[in-house]
Amino acid sequence: MNEIEMKRELVSFASSLYQRGFVVGSAGNISVKLPDGTYLATPTGSSFGILNEAEVSHFKEDGTLLGGKAPTKEVPFHLACHAAHSEIRAVVHLHSTYATLLASTKDLRDGSPFTPFTPYFVMKVNKVGILPYRRPGSPLIAEDIRSKPGFSTYLMQNHGLITTGKTLQEAVFAAEEFEESAKLWYLGQGLDIRRLSEEEMAELQ
Repeated sequence: MNEIEMKRELVSFASSLYQRGFVVGSAGNISVKLPDGTYLATPTGSSFGILNEAEVSHFKEDGTLLGGKAPTKEVPFHLACHAAHSEIRAVVHLHSTYATLLASTKDLRDGSPFTPFTPYFVMKVNKVGILPYRRPGSPLIAEDIRSKPGFSTYLMQNHGLITTGKTLQEAVFAAEEFEESAKLWYLGQGLDIRRLSEEEMAELQ
């Protein structure tokens, strides 16, 4: 997919996430690595709901801006995700309601923030790395990601969610699945939920 096509897809997914309430205001950001090694990203301070293709940031890994507006201030952790997993081509960061609520709970540990009870969480999200709270835009977030190369999905404590994918669609679908699973987790508090067994999860993985 070339730059023009990828910009169109990025804007389309951003608009879809906004329209369905996964983001509000100017929260959240997306990045995509192009075949030539340069990157596209949502611009700093932009809204997924009114983003247009001309505004999408196009830049080199060293930060040189090639087109569009200046990229999100969270670019360092996006680049850290891309560097940690050479096979990925997209990173999605959301402050979606239930994922952020889950990220704000105490005593989270790497692995799974709750024992999964749907197969789709295991298939599309799987293991989750927990990142300590940092102020938004902190360069330390990138260091935290580099310290957890075994994960491709992250919960940022008191902040939000990061998913990655070999395609932008894969990363977006993982973020949507995480949010829906976190919603089910919240709604199921106090219910006698049947959780997946270790054997059932291993079969799905």
